[in-house]
Amino acid sequence: MDKTHKWTLWNREFNSPILLASGTAGFGLELMEQGFLEGAAAVISKATTLKPLVGNPPPRIIETRFGLLNSIGLANPGVDEVLRTVLPEAAGLPVPLIVNVAGETVEEFPAVIERLEESPVQFGYEVNVSCPNVAAGGIAFGASPEIVERISTLVKRVSSRPFSVKLTPNEGSIVESAKAAEAGGADAVTVCNTFLGMKVDWRTGKALLKRNVGGYSSPALLPLTVARVFITREAIKIPVLASGGVNRAEDILELLAAGAAMVQVGTWLMRRPDAAFELRKGVINLLKEPVRQ
Repeated sequence: MDKTHKWTLWNREFNSPILLASGTAGFGLELMEQGFLEGAAAVISKATTLKPLVGNPPPRIIETRFGLLNSIGLANPGVDEVLRTVLPEAAGLPVPLIVNVAGETVEEFPAVIERLEESPVQFGYEVNVSCPNVAAGGIAFGASPEIVERISTLVKRVSSRPFSVKLTPNEGSIVESAKAAEAGGADAVTVCNTFLGMKVDWRTGKALLKRNVGGYSSPALLPLTVARVFITREAIKIPVLASGGVNRAEDILELLAAGAAMVQVGTWLMRRPDAAFELRKGVINLLKEPVRQ
């Protein structure tokens, strides 16, 4: 591994700026078996909730001309099963694990993390306030800075590990939500989750996804992510973890230049499971090039 270039998150030094985004790498176990974790700084797990969730009805992924629509529905076995069977296996990962946490109510976030604290495996958490608040009629938690601060405060009380709050680009002000996360004690924010998208069969007038809209991810979203990383980083002091639009080494460096501390790679893993190795190699090679005046 190259020892010249280092990136730091939560007082830990890494040889790569690349995080594997939640929902695209499971808990890292399958990628580990294939030897595809080389080049990654850490794995961010798929969502873990208080109770098991079966997820949304299929189809759950639709390919579009420029990207993917997904409607997974936070499918997972629930925190107790994750503690019992998944995290013990994940202890063998060659890179740190950050557990993504979701909930249907404000109180479920600290409840899940309080349970997860029983495990020594995870390095930290990513708190997904992009998911719908059932008690508020389905609007995303992240739409309300007050709720974001409340969740962050509650998580801070029960967590012995650092955590990032994953923000939504679809509702409310991402900057105000980032400020609220910082005020509540978050150690970073993730900018950002997928954008709402929809694909309709013009012949029938029906949406291809059963729930009509889903999360859109695409390399075309990179400028939108760069802008949100930049304006968020200008507004807060805690680290910004960039997420969205990456499929080239140049994309990672652009997001770092915009103010990101680390950069998540997600959808690209579906086409290139060994993307972390390729992208990190590309980043190092580009950083070795002479600076153009």
